[in-house]
Amino acid sequence: MYREYENGKFMNFHYNSPRPPEYLKKFTTVNMLTYRLKAILRNLEIWQTTFKSTSCQTMMYYISTTLCTMSMALGLGNLYRLPQTTMIRGGLPFLIAHLILTIFIGLPLLFLELGIGQLAQEGFIKSWRVVPFFRGIGYVKFLAGYMLSIYYPLYMGISLYFVIWIAKGSIPLAECSSGVKITEDGYSHYGKDGQKCLRSTFLKSAFEDPYWFGIFASILFAIWAITALLTISKTKSFIRSLVLLIFPTLACLIALFVKSMMYDSELIYFYTKADWSLLESANVWYYAAIQVFFSSTVGFGSFVTNAGIIYNKVNPFWTAIGYCTINIIFGIGSTIISQSLAHHTNVNITANKDDIAEVMLVSVIYDIGSASTAADKKLWIIVIFTLFILSGFITMATMTYTLLKAITVGSRARLSWWQASILLSASGFMFGCAILLKEDFDIVHLLDHYIVGNLILITAILEVLTLLAFYGVDRIRSDFEFMLGHILSHFWLILWWTAPVVLTGLFAWGMITLPLEGIYKDDPIWLYGVGWGIVLTASLLIFITGFCVVKKQHGYTFIERFKTSFKPSKNWGPKDPISRHNWVQWNSKAQSGERDFTLKRKGTKDYTKSIKRTKKLAVAEAFKEKEEKLEKQSTNTSNGTNIYSELNESNNIHKKPHQNERPPYRVVSLSDANFIQFNGRKNPLARREVVSMPDEYGTFRRGPYVIEDEQVDHVCFRKISDHEDATEL
Repeated sequence: MYREYENGKFMNFHYNSPRPPEYLKKFTTVNMLTYRLKAILRNLEIWQTTFKSTSCQTMMYYISTTLCTMSMALGLGNLYRLPQTTMIRGGLPFLIAHLILTIFIGLPLLFLELGIGQLAQEGFIKSWRVVPFFRGIGYVKFLAGYMLSIYYPLYMGISLYFVIWIAKGSIPLAECSSGVKITEDGYSHYGKDGQKCLRSTFLKSAFEDPYWFGIFASILFAIWAITALLTISKTKSFIRSLVLLIFPTLACLIALFVKSMMYDSELIYFYTKADWSLLESANVWYYAAIQVFFSSTVGFGSFVTNAGIIYNKVNPFWTAIGYCTINIIFGIGSTIISQSLAHHTNVNITANKDDIAEVMLVSVIYDIGSASTAADKKLWIIVIFTLFILSGFITMATMTYTLLKAITVGSRARLSWWQASILLSASGFMFGCAILLKEDFDIVHLLDHYIVGNLILITAILEVLTLLAFYGVDRIRSDFEFMLGHILSHFWLILWWTAPVVLTGLFAWGMITLPLEGIYKDDPIWLYGVGWGIVLTASLLIFITGFCVVKKQHGYTFIERFKTSFKPSKNWGPKDPISRHNWVQWNSKAQSGERDFTLKRKGTKDYTKSIKRTKKLAVAEAFKEKEEKLEKQSTNTSNGTNIYSELNESNNIHKKPHQNERPPYRVVSLSDANFIQFNGRKNPLARREVVSMPDEYGTFRRGPYVIEDEQVDHVCFRKISDHEDATEL
């Protein structure tokens, strides 16, 4: 079947029907222009539909992935904990040490997590099918992430309280006022510093002052309710939350950075005040290594989980490079903001002996607002605390989604998503309120200083060593080459071997030379005893879980089951059937030294540039050969015949073929060039082009077609748009 313009409309014709020479006389210039215009509009409609279904979706996918990556770099660990730790640990030397360790430790570990996550596709706990004996590492990571999600809302609660009270009142707060003094503008009250203000309000024990405990509990309830809404619809709501939160968070950060850049001399002071001898102490390097995990969230399982969901179609190498770059920029920017504003207002960032390190930055910001005489000081303080609130919601959404994914996928109880969300939010709220029962944030100090950071450091060391030693360097290289589509550089293997060695050395150096009792003050024995006891117990739990896994392995003896537990499980590998099939084929060829990069997973940028270029050249050559062949067959003008006349003479198309007979056909398609002769005249509707592309590209070219095949008795024309009727056969 094919379509031609006749009597003011398009008509469907069969190639077997005779075409009188008088037919073309009906084609006037107006009809021809109308036909051309409709053809252009039809092509535009097809292009628009194709763009919406493929290019637009692909573009939006990469945009949302980029925004999610930037959003995760704006977490509370990077915008709050990093500036605070920089103040505590020595300023610029600590920031330099953190930058170095982020590049040489954080980047390779992030690259490894993204690769393992893309290959496992089932979260950070089930990814330990790679070496079942060390599945306990996933459980310890879950414990550390859950503890982090318990006390981070407390920082958000303090910031939210300050935003509400500062918006309706003045700085210093009336609750923290110490008296009234006479100024040039009249009477004004002066207050306590930030540390004393917090210790007389929020940090009081609930048994001493239940009023502040009730306020804090109400704020925590609101924070957990919003957090539950951010991940209520699983992955979709999580991605939308990250995309929506990045814009106000980034706006606050840029506004504050521009504000701090107005004080040029403050940045020079930040450099000249630096004590570079601190780089020789473990106080800088040990805590800088721990801060890398808090700033980048590497080691908490977030990237392993998201690699199979958000980052399943992106290159893990460039994702790791981009994320670390953005993370460093945002972290340095937030540190410059805090240091610049503090020095401009002459606020002392040196802590006293009894100060609480975990609220150091909050108290400094409060002191900045109290010491500043600018008219817009209230606005900028509100912007800073709003930045902490938005950044906290980004971190909470990321950690909650990671924990919920681990619960719903790895739990034997098979809890539904909403059940796990309610359970996690309720338990987080109750434990958060329980932390407030002890004054001065002692439990927060226990979790942040002793437990969470050290657990992530220990699990990171064991994780990398386990993968390299038991899963094997050759397997890791093969898997990463399968995902990347090119040879993996030995540079990354060197970094992966170096990272656990460096982290182990820093951990041992810190344990030997640093005091274990606290930061500004000596903690009571029960506090640091419980902290290091939990760290030691959790480390032993990894090996206890390993021996429990050995009992479930296949084998006749304990030795056989023990050896099997150090080998990948049978269900290790991509969860998607197509990806798994290609991965198995890749490994079978890689064993013989062959690397077939065309076996990469579907939906990604599968082919390398060289393979793409080779295939395109092959396709172009095939097109050229078919075009030349068709030209030779169709341009016979010596006797005035053409394709239609040859078909009419050879196939006797005026007669209806027998039921069991199939007339031979030849393949001809219409295009916009090279008119075909019809009785010595040019038919403006009949044009030819090559019919289709090779099978590997799966391209469909619009007809009409005459098919040269004895097994085909009719031709179907594809429906172009919803406004046209489908072709009747």
